[in-house]
Amino acid sequence: MNVNELFDGWHYSGADLLDTDVRGTEYARVDVAEAASRAKDILGMKANDKDAFVVPLFATDGPHPTNEYVYYRPEREEIGWYDAGFGVSGTERFASCDRLETNEIGHRIRFWLPSNHADLEVEFDESKLPPERVDPVDRLSSTEEQKLFSQLKNFVRSERDAERDANWENYRDLGLQEGIRRNRVSGPFVHISKTRGADGKQAYRYQLAVDEDEEVDLRGDEGLFEGNQCILDIKNGEDNFPIEVELLSVDDVTITFQPMWGNIEKDTAVDMLLIGEDAEIWLHELLNPVPFDRRLRAIEQVQHNDEKRELLTGQRAVSFSVNKYDLPEGVIDLNEYQRLALIWAECSDDIVCIHGPPGTGKTRTLTALVEEAASRGQSVLVTAHSNQAVDNLLVGDSTRGSPEEDTLHAMAQDPDRELSIARVGYNTRNKVVQETYVDQPVDSADVVASTTSGAAQFEQDKFDIAVMDEATQASRPATAIALNCARKLVLAGDHKQLSPYCANEATQEEDLHVSLFEYLLERYGDDISILLRKQYRMNGAIAEFSNRMFYNGNLETDERNRDWTVDELKPLMGIDIDGNEQRQIHGNSYYNVQEAEAVAKQVELLVRSGLDPEDIGVITAYSGQIGKVGQRINQLDIDNPERVTVDTVDSFQGGEREAVIASFVRSNDEGHSGFLEFPEEGARRLNVAVTRARKRLVLVGNWDTLGTTAPHRSQEESCAHLYAELADQIRSNNLMLS
Repeated sequence: MNVNELFDGWHYSGADLLDTDVRGTEYARVDVAEAASRAKDILGMKANDKDAFVVPLFATDGPHPTNEYVYYRPEREEIGWYDAGFGVSGTERFASCDRLETNEIGHRIRFWLPSNHADLEVEFDESKLPPERVDPVDRLSSTEEQKLFSQLKNFVRSERDAERDANWENYRDLGLQEGIRRNRVSGPFVHISKTRGADGKQAYRYQLAVDEDEEVDLRGDEGLFEGNQCILDIKNGEDNFPIEVELLSVDDVTITFQPMWGNIEKDTAVDMLLIGEDAEIWLHELLNPVPFDRRLRAIEQVQHNDEKRELLTGQRAVSFSVNKYDLPEGVIDLNEYQRLALIWAECSDDIVCIHGPPGTGKTRTLTALVEEAASRGQSVLVTAHSNQAVDNLLVGDSTRGSPEEDTLHAMAQDPDRELSIARVGYNTRNKVVQETYVDQPVDSADVVASTTSGAAQFEQDKFDIAVMDEATQASRPATAIALNCARKLVLAGDHKQLSPYCANEATQEEDLHVSLFEYLLERYGDDISILLRKQYRMNGAIAEFSNRMFYNGNLETDERNRDWTVDELKPLMGIDIDGNEQRQIHGNSYYNVQEAEAVAKQVELLVRSGLDPEDIGVITAYSGQIGKVGQRINQLDIDNPERVTVDTVDSFQGGEREAVIASFVRSNDEGHSGFLEFPEEGARRLNVAVTRARKRLVLVGNWDTLGTTAPHRSQEESCAHLYAELADQIRSNNLMLS
C-alpha cells in the first residue's frame, strides 16, 4: 500500500500545528530528516505563509492519520511546532531534526520511512469491512411515521392490559385458600392504621404478621414495590372481595395501600372490613406499571429526537466511520469472525446488529467490545431485557473469589487493568454481582449494567454506546429505552430463534412484536449486520440441519466439537411414534403418553452411557407433556432422576445440555400440529429445539403428522415442510427408529 493513499483528501487548512512538550518520553531512534524529506517528496505540501513544507503526523499508537502536522525546512533540516515546554505555551519553535529523533515528533513521523510500511498493511480483506453508508430499503411517509409510533404505544398498552387480565384469570383459577397453600400470595398482613393517599382518599397501613426475630424483606422476598398494583383478598370478605389496590409505600414488613376506589361499588363495606380487628389480608400480583410507563416515555423521547426517529423510519442512512489503520484487536482471543464483528461495532456511528447463532461466541464478542470501548474512554451501557442476561454478560459463570476467565468481571478484578463497573437495580440474584457491583457509583463507572427497564432512569444520550445482549428477545418498546439513552446502539442476538415474549396473544401474528434487531434488518437490509460464523456448541451432525435451513449453510463447526459424542451413541437420532395425543381436561395443552415413555427410555440410556442427570434436558413442545415425562423419568432406576430438566422450548431458549431429547407431542391422522406449524413462530421454535444439545440429540414425534400441512392451511401458511426435511435427513442417514 502506498503511504500517500492514507492522506487522500487531507489538507493542513483543516488540521492543527502540533502543540506539545517533546521532553520526557523517549522512543526508538528515527531518522527525522529522512522521514520528513520523504513526506515532502510524496505530498509536496508547502505552507502558504511559511518557507516550509507541511508534514502530516501519524498517531502515537499506530499507522493512522491525525489532524496534526509539523513544519519541515529542508535547507536547514529543521522541524517546527508549538512547543508547550519552551517559554510561553503556544510559542512556535524550530529545532534541528537530529535533536528530535527519539522524542514524540520522531515517533509520529516514522511511518513515512519505507522500513515501517509493512505496518500499514490491513489484516482483513477490505471487502469484509463495513460499508461507509447503508441506505434504507424503504422510507416511511409522514403518515406511516405517525402510524408507527401510534402502534408502538398502543402495543405497550395492550401488553399492559393483557398482563392485568392474565393475573386476574390466574387468581380466579387459584382462589385464596389454594393461593395460601401454594405460597402464591403474600401475607398475612394485619391492620395498623388508616391514612390518606396523595389524592386525599382513604388508604391503609398494614404489617406482615411475622415473628419478631424473623427477617423479611417485602421487596426482595415478596417482590412488592411502591407503585405496584395488587389483588387484595380477605377471608370472609363475602362478595366485596377481592379488590384492586395500589401500593403507596413498602418498608421492610409494612405496606401502605390505597384501594382503587373507582372500581369498587360498596366502598363503605370494604372500609369496615379493612379496619376490622381480625382483618387479615393477602396480596396477589396484578400489575407493575413502571416498565410499561418507561417504555411509553422512551417511545415519546425517540419520536421527538430527529436522529433517532429518522433511523427508525428510514429517513436517513446508517453510517460507519472506517479507519483501516486503527482496527481494534480485542484484549481476549477472538476468532476471525468475532474480531470482524468487533471492528464493525467499533466503526459504527449509530447502529449495528451482531447476528450470533447458537454457540458462536456472541457474549465473548460483546465482552471484547465493551472493554475496547471503555479503554478508548467511551461511556458504556451494558443492557438486556432480563437481569439474568445482564449478569451473564458481566460475570458469566464466575463464583465468589473465582472470576471466569475473559469476562468483564475478571478484567475488573485484575489489578493491572483499570475497569470499573456499576450494576443498576436490586433485582439481580447473582451473588457475585450483588456483592461486587450493586451500589457502586454510576457517574464514575466505565461500564454501567442494567436491564432495559432500569436504564430508563438515564437521560437521552447519557452513554456513548449501549451494548444490548439477547436483543432479539426484547420488544421494540423495551429496546427503545436503550436506543434513547445512548448515541450508538449495538444489538446482538439471533432473529432466527424465538421472537420477544408477547403477553397479548391477539398480536402474536402481527408485526408489532418483532424485535428492533429484526425490524432494522427489514428497514436497511443485511448490510448493517455482521454474522458470527463459527459454532463451538454442537457436534457437526447436530448442527447440520439448522445450518442448512436457517443460516444458509454459512456456519462452520469448530474442530474441537465437530465429533463430540456421548460414549458410542450416535449424535443425532429420530424416533417415529404413532402415539396417542390427548388434550388436558383443564387447559388447552396436549400430552402424549407413548412419547413420554420413549423419552424416559432415552434418558435411562444416556445415564447408563455415563451422563449425569443434570447434563440431560428434555424439551417438550407442549406444557401438558412436562408432567407426563417427569412421572416416567422419576420411575426409572437411576440416581437423582429429578435433576433431569424437563421444560418447554421457550424455557430452553439460551440454554444447552450435553444431551437433549425433544418430544413434539402432536399425533393425528389429519396433520394438525397447532402452533408448531405456524410459518414464523413454529419454524423458530423448531430451530431452538434442535440447537440445545452438545453431543446427542434425540427427536421424538409422529413425523407424518409433523410433516403434513394441516387441512385449514396453505403451504405458505405452514412450516410442515421443515419437519419433512428434517425427517428425510434423519432417514437418509439410517438414524430413524420406529
